[in-house]
Amino acid sequence: MSIQVSTRIDAATKQQFDRICTGIGISPSNALSIFIRSVINNNGIPFVLTAPPATTSKMSREAMFGCMRGQFKMADDFDSPLDDFKEYMV
Repeated sequence: MSIQVSTRIDAATKQQFDRICTGIGISPSNALSIFIRSVINNNGIPFVLTAPPATTSKMSREAMFGCMRGQFKMADDFDSPLDDFKEYMV
């Protein structure tokens, strides 16, 4: 048995989400199911959540990318996040 889960997001966010899901070949519903399963498997949110800095210099603002500025932390070692996927790599 399945149940419906709903949330409200603005139209522009929904449009971007749909476009990205379509681009990677999954439905928005499947993407949300994957996220929910990942939360369960990780016993928490499957990525680091941090508060944006209270003040940012022009240089640090320019170093942040995309619409999620300041909400994701860059790893000190570029390859360290890949360690989580070694079992899938050939």
